[in-house]
Amino acid sequence: MARTLFPSYLIIHERRVAWAGMEVSPRDPAARGHRVGSEQPEASRMMNQAESVEMHPPRPQVWVVGGGKGGTGKSLVAASLGIHLTEMGRRVVLVDGDLGTPNLHTFLGLKAPAAGLVDVLRRDLPSLDAAAVDTGVPRLRLISGARNSLDVESLKHFQKTRLIRLLLGVSADVVVVDLGAGTSLGALDFFAIADRGLLVIQPEPTSIENCYRFLRAAFLRRLQQIGRTLGHQGIIDLVMRHRSRPGPGGQIGILEEIRRIDAFVAETLESHLEAFLPNLVLNQVRDHDDARLGESMQIAAERLVGIPLRFAGAIPYDPVLVRSVKRRRPYLVEYPRSRTAEAFRAVGERVATTPARSAMAPGLGGSAPLIDPHAVLELARGADQAEIVAAYMRLRQALRFDSPALVSLDCDLERRFALTEVEQAFRALSRNASAGEARFTDRVSPPWPDARHPRARPSCGPARSPAPWPGP
Repeated sequence: MARTLFPSYLIIHERRVAWAGMEVSPRDPAARGHRVGSEQPEASRMMNQAESVEMHPPRPQVWVVGGGKGGTGKSLVAASLGIHLTEMGRRVVLVDGDLGTPNLHTFLGLKAPAAGLVDVLRRDLPSLDAAAVDTGVPRLRLISGARNSLDVESLKHFQKTRLIRLLLGVSADVVVVDLGAGTSLGALDFFAIADRGLLVIQPEPTSIENCYRFLRAAFLRRLQQIGRTLGHQGIIDLVMRHRSRPGPGGQIGILEEIRRIDAFVAETLESHLEAFLPNLVLNQVRDHDDARLGESMQIAAERLVGIPLRFAGAIPYDPVLVRSVKRRRPYLVEYPRSRTAEAFRAVGERVATTPARSAMAPGLGGSAPLIDPHAVLELARGADQAEIVAAYMRLRQALRFDSPALVSLDCDLERRFALTEVEQAFRALSRNASAGEARFTDRVSPPWPDARHPRARPSCGPARSPAPWPGP
């Protein structure tokens, strides 16, 4: 089962202990006075449990919007998703995580707030809730970024630790963080703790390339944090130093090399990484070719880069939206029934229902040398010939050598491997479907020799310089 694991410093600062099937504070007098084996009346125990819930309310769900490249519409998507979540009855806090050039307030029609994250970091304000301002939208508040400050754009480690801890204590149902451009460690750390991560891009080569770089860096940072928390940082560093191919590679290649050293460590890391499933949002889509790019990038990321990515939806190009931004009016408030507004809501619904990684990509685990053709074509068992052909054509289109989704990747060898795998699976299923057999071949041989794992081939990297291994 997928779990969200936070760094050890967050667990330490929570200062909570498990007792009698509930979560209480070590400072709770009832907890200190309880002795093992002593009896406690049922009414008293229920009262203590209710008080514990009041003292430690459930933390908010954290959505983080990133993408690497600036100007792709991250702030617009963050503001629109926040408004949509309030329409669903949730209490939402928008956080402008761009400490250099915050502008999220502009998309809500607000002036720059007088207080923000910088005041909390300097301890001028006691909490993030104290820095939140009303936006005029019911149940929606805003915490602005730094204002006219040159010393907080690059957070120190203790500042970042405190800010993340405070973020998890905000009084809200959902916290939506709008990250700045780039792959700084601050941005990657915020993305690593997200319950829902979103990558916003535009259908252009530079945006696609930066998306893959951010995806790779975010995965490596997530792996690094999990390894440090669980005490496996040494083996991860060892694998990264001795990888045969330059560049960080994909998830499957790294885990396979760790599995050769210690199978238990690899299984532990893989179980925690199941929760890492970023959502891709394609902004300013103008035609059907642009719309197909999202699904092609999902296929390329999973099969070639080796890191999962889920296409959450496309936002069409709308000149009215541009005018709404210029007038400093929230688009979903001004045009709630437009086609673009419905596209924003569809993205929000899909992100809210992000499945576990295991449900997205069957057949990635285990060490069987054979592969399931249904999993290769992403089909359910019992699919008819029309569904088989449609899945085959979709995957073949995404894996073409001239596919826009592959424009920034140097992965021709991996692409041909994946395409051969698709061809073999299609032939196996088509042969069985045409023959009308009740019995069919469940698995086929992989297209590469001596494979110990269904995805045990090297993953491709950027066409130019690879993403750096994140520092501590």
